[in-house]
Amino acid sequence: MTLPQKKSPSQVSKIDFLPWKIWACGSFFYFFQFILRISPSIITEDLMRHFNVQSYALGILSAFFYNAYALMQVPIGMIVDRFGPRKILALSCFTTVIGTLIFSMAQTLTVASFGRLLIGAGSACALLGSIKLITLWFPPQRVGRLIGLTIFLGTLGASIGGAPLAFLIEKTTWKISFFLLAALGLCLTITIWFVVKDKNPEENPWNRSLNPGLEGASLLKGLLITIRMPKIWIIAVYSALMYVPIAAFADLWGIPFMREMYNLDRPVAASVISMIFIGAAIGSPISTFLSDHYKTRLWPMTIAAIGSSLVYVTIIYVPNIPLSVMYILLFLAGIFYSGKILSFASICDIVPHSVSGVAIGFANMTVMLSGVICLPLIGGLLDQFWQGKITNGLPDYTLGEWRFALMPIPFSILIALLLLKFIPETFPEDLKKPLHSAPLE
Repeated sequence: MTLPQKKSPSQVSKIDFLPWKIWACGSFFYFFQFILRISPSIITEDLMRHFNVQSYALGILSAFFYNAYALMQVPIGMIVDRFGPRKILALSCFTTVIGTLIFSMAQTLTVASFGRLLIGAGSACALLGSIKLITLWFPPQRVGRLIGLTIFLGTLGASIGGAPLAFLIEKTTWKISFFLLAALGLCLTITIWFVVKDKNPEENPWNRSLNPGLEGASLLKGLLITIRMPKIWIIAVYSALMYVPIAAFADLWGIPFMREMYNLDRPVAASVISMIFIGAAIGSPISTFLSDHYKTRLWPMTIAAIGSSLVYVTIIYVPNIPLSVMYILLFLAGIFYSGKILSFASICDIVPHSVSGVAIGFANMTVMLSGVICLPLIGGLLDQFWQGKITNGLPDYTLGEWRFALMPIPFSILIALLLLKFIPETFPEDLKKPLHSAPLE
C-alpha cells in the first residue's frame, strides 16, 4: 500500500491561492469596466467641444454603452457556459480595449458611438463571467459572499476611479487618458488569458451552470416562460426605474450639474458624485442582511424608493445646500439605491430554478434600457429649454434649466414607488422557519 505524498509548501500555496487569483482577475475586470462606464461624465465639456454637439447628442453617445450592454444580458450566461469564462472574459476585456482605442481616436460622433458600443458589449460579460468563476472555484457556502464582494469592488471602481481619472485628464488630455486606459485593459486581458482557468483541477462537485437546465434552443423556452409572468415585468420595471438616478445622474449628468451648482473643478465634482457609488457599495450588504434578517424583500425595496425620492428631490430642487451636506445626501442616495438589488432576489424567489439565469438576464436587460432612454431624454430637455447662453464656446445651462431637465429622475422613482403596490412579498416561506440546527460559519 502506498501512502499519499505530502504536498510541498509551494504546492499548497499554489492550490490555496489559485482560486483567489482567478477570482481577482474577473473582479478587476468588473472594476475596470465601471471606470469606462462612467468616464463620459468626466469629459462632457471635452466631448461637446471636440464633436461640436449639444447635450442630446452627448446623451445618445453615452447611451450606446447601455444599448450593447442590455442586448447581451439574456444570452451571455449561455455563452459563458458554452465556451468557458476564460475565453469569454479575455475576449470581452479585449473588446473593451478596442472600443476604448476607437473612442480615444474618434474624430466623428459616429465613430465614437461605435467605440462606446464595443465597450458596452465587452463590459456585459464582466459580472456574469466573474460569477461563473466563483461557481467553478469555490464551494457553495462562499458563493453568495464572493458575489457580494465582487459587486462591492465593481462599485468601488466607479467611486474611486472617477476622481483619479479626472485628475489625469486635467494633467494630460482626455484622449491620452483613454489611451492609457486601453493600455491598462490590454494588460488585464493578457493577465486573464494566462491566469484564469476554466475548470478546477480538483473537479469541484459544486460546479454549476449559470443557466441550469437550459442549453441551446431551450434558452428561448426559458425566455418565453419569463416574459409570460406579469410579476417579472413589474419587478423588472421597478428595478429599471430605480436605476435611472445611476444611469442618468451618476453615470453622466451629475458631474456637470455639480460643477454648475458649486463652480467646482473637474476632480472635486467627480469626488462629490463618487459618494453615490460609495453609498451603494456599503448599502448593498446592509440591504441583503436586513432582508434576510427580517425575512422580507418588499419592505427594503419600499424604503429604498421612499428614501431615494426624498433625497433626489432635495439634491435637485432645494437651493443653497452646503457642499458638505451634498456629500452626505449623495452618500444617502447610494445607500437607498442599494435596496433595489433585492428586486433580483425577488425574481429568483418566484421563477423556476431552471430559468433563473434567463430571468435575471431579462431583468438586467430591462434595467440597462433605462439608460438608453433617460440619457438622451435629459440631454434633449437641456437643449430644448436652453436659453442660448454660450460660455467658452459651449452651451451654459442655468440651474433652473438643469432642474427642469433632471425632472425624470425623481419622477421615475415615484413611479417605482407606485409599482410596489403590485409587487407581492416573495421571500420564500420555507426560509421564514427558524433553523435551530443550522451550523454557524
